[in-house]
Parts: sequence; structure tokens; C-alpha cells
Amino acid sequence: MKLVGDYKFEAPAAEVWKALLDPVVLAAVMPGCEKLELVDDAYVGELNIKVGPVQGKFQGKVVLADVVEEKGYTMTVDGRGQPGFVKAKAAVKLTPEGEETKMEYDADAQVGGRIASVGQRLIDSSAKAIIKESLEGLNANVKARANVAEGEEAEVIQASQAEFATRVAKEVAKDLIPPPVRIALIALALVGVGVVIYLLVR
Repeated sequence: MKLVGDYKFEAPAAEVWKALLDPVVLAAVMPGCEKLELVDDAYVGELNIKVGPVQGKFQGKVVLADVVEEKGYTMTVDGRGQPGFVKAKAAVKLTPEGEETKMEYDADAQVGGRIASVGQRLIDSSAKAIIKESLEGLNANVKARANVAEGEEAEVIQASQAEFATRVAKEVAKDLIPPPVRIALIALALVGVGVVIYLLVR
């Protein structure tokens, strides 16, 4: 599975860099993250992940290499659990653009076990949606940190897992369901809501 993309953070590279290396912030923006710690130069954590009908816990380890301060790094990911395994290698690059920072990422991942049985398209769509929502959460925390006065500590912003799951599901639906079908489903949902309201006010 190939994952390539970019994202624009609304903060200087120094702030983005700090957030990218902070296990507390990363745990707050990663879906289903139950624990994330920095142990001997590696990030070790537990995640509860759901992709389609497959759900379960992963124990994962992320090791950073080729680290260049405020510029980027490569990362190796090894996650295993009841649903199967995930192995990945990714390059992350930061480029300052005025008061903003552009992140570019390029990753190759292998997925096996029960989680692979849900189909490549669903896995791809879920991965892209999770990355997008995680980066949105990271951006919110980076902006909060950048706006805090010197000497003060910013509160970590963490979306509820229910909110995160809802947003990811919407992104996956956008990718998997053709626009005409999506419009029809929305119309049906609105009709259903209308019927419920009609029955309640009768």
C-alpha cells in the first residue's frame, strides 16, 4: 500500500517539529490510541483500530532515523495484534512557507492477517481518512501551542473517539461511494428524518 500526500500546518516549522515528537500530543490525535510512550528512542504504544468489520488492539513500535532538526526524518512502523499486522516505512519532510509549514509524506505499508481480508480499497480509504483527521488534530494542537504566551503551557486538544470515528467514516464514504449514490443516500436520510419529525409532532 502506497500513501503519498502533503498537509499545510498553520504554524512555523519549529512548533510543528515539537508537536511531531511529543508523545502526549501524538496520542491525543491518533485514533484509538490508548497508550504512547517514548522508550529508548522508540515510540511504543497500544491502539484500538477498526477497519470495516475488523476491530482489535495493536501493539506498535515506531523508530525514527535520519532525523534532521525541523526538516524531517524517516520512520519505521511495526504493529501487531489480533487483527493482523502492519509494517511501514515512511519519509516525512517539513518545508517552511512563511508563517506556515508544509509537510510531505511518502510511505510504503504492508498489511496482513484478518485486517487484510476487508479489501485493499477499504484499507486504502480508511488509511487516508485516518491520516487526514490525525493531521487536522495535530494542526489544532500546533496552533494552540503557537498562540500560548511565553512561559505558559498549552492544553492538549483531544477529540472524542466518537467524533473521530464519525469524521473518518464520512471521509471513507466520500472515497468509496460514487457522488450520485451519495446524494441519493443523503436524500433518503433527510426523508427519514422528516418522517420521524412528522410522527413526533402529530
